[in-house]
Amino acid sequence: MEDRNTRLIVAYFDKTIDDDGLAELKEWLESNQDNQEIFSETIQILSASKSYFVKPDQQAANWARIQAHTATDGIAQNVAPQIDTASLNEHHEPKRFYLKRWFAAAAIVLITSAAAVTGYRYFSPGPVHPMEYAQFSNPNGSHSKIILPDSSIIHLGAGSKIRYEKSFTAVKRQVYLDGEAFFEVTHHTNRPFIVKSGKISTVVLGTSFNVKAFAAKHKVAVTVRTGKVGVMANLNGKSELLSYLLPDEQLEINTETGKFNSRAANAAAVSGWTDNNFVYYNTSLKDIAESLERHYAVNILFADPDLASIKLTAKFNNLPLSEIEDNLSQLSGLSFSKKGNEIMVTAHQQKRRNNMK
Repeated sequence: MEDRNTRLIVAYFDKTIDDDGLAELKEWLESNQDNQEIFSETIQILSASKSYFVKPDQQAANWARIQAHTATDGIAQNVAPQIDTASLNEHHEPKRFYLKRWFAAAAIVLITSAAAVTGYRYFSPGPVHPMEYAQFSNPNGSHSKIILPDSSIIHLGAGSKIRYEKSFTAVKRQVYLDGEAFFEVTHHTNRPFIVKSGKISTVVLGTSFNVKAFAAKHKVAVTVRTGKVGVMANLNGKSELLSYLLPDEQLEINTETGKFNSRAANAAAVSGWTDNNFVYYNTSLKDIAESLERHYAVNILFADPDLASIKLTAKFNNLPLSEIEDNLSQLSGLSFSKKGNEIMVTAHQQKRRNNMK
């Protein structure tokens, strides 16, 4: 979806859209049925990540305002209408009035979605019990497969941990990740799936995607394999939609600076670690070493810190660590010497000097 249309939907959701924006958004929605589906899915993603209804009285007031705008049009006050742009042609009113009236009707869809996501907390019967969480943690050298109560699958990487509410029955299917995981999410239209990694939230309805988010690295990378993903951030006290990703698209965010960039990516290669397949494209030896340390439970040291900045492109398909060492040695011209749980990386000349001592 074009960035302009995304911004218009967000502005509509935030109630900051102007009359010209309303007209442009209406025209875009009328042009294609798929656009209406994109609008609906984006609203659900925004609703899942932002809570407009903090108090029950505010929720009731919003309902009253929306109903007041739509009742004169014969729209049932307790039913969320389908978006029907064709009916606008029957009105002979100023553009500003009928556009606002139509979007007020569409807002019922927004209210219904957001209420489903957040309002259940205030109207559910019975006492509120503390949430119980299931937690999983992998040491370096191992990864695991977790099947959630909704049949979604999490492939949890080495050196990573995840937690989620045990019952997993809330309207928002929410998990918390520190590390790397590949998700295969079962589709539920009214139950968004949210992966929270610090201040970054990855929101989906049903799709497969990879999230790499080690808290100590202050960097989050989201790569989509199938479906659609919305990436939200709360970096400066305000929640905002950073990007709406499609298959083979990746978004990388620096959580310290708030800067982010998106690019094309081979999602199958990015998530290949689930089958012990690793692809490094123009990657520094430092980053390669950190990856291998997690997946093979070793410590990799550099005799000269400058060696860590050497960049390589390499692909390893389910190879033992010894073969990976040999391949890296041939590609880089460096020596990889393993002793116990440690691998020392040196220049060949330096290795010869050490052997002569």
